[in-house]
Amino acid sequence: MNGELLTAAALFTPAAITASVCLAGHLRARRADDAIAAVFAEFRAAKPTGTEPPPNGRETAPQPAAEPVRLATVIEFPTRRRDAA
Repeated sequence: MNGELLTAAALFTPAAITASVCLAGHLRARRADDAIAAVFAEFRAAKPTGTEPPPNGRETAPQPAAEPVRLATVIEFPTRRRDAA
């Protein structure tokens, strides 16, 4: 064997081993992700199919959001030395 073949073998063998380990990990993770996605899809809430409004007395209208309450006075923070003095 010549030196070029030994060098090629020395460089490509670890790369091939590492690549096979990484690909096996990706395949295993994909299988796990597919299983989790199947479980989530099974328990996902179904969307309503009809466009008619719900019967009276079953669903209330959403309440408007309340105004946020200010807890403290906000002051301007000095950004320059001249303003700090």
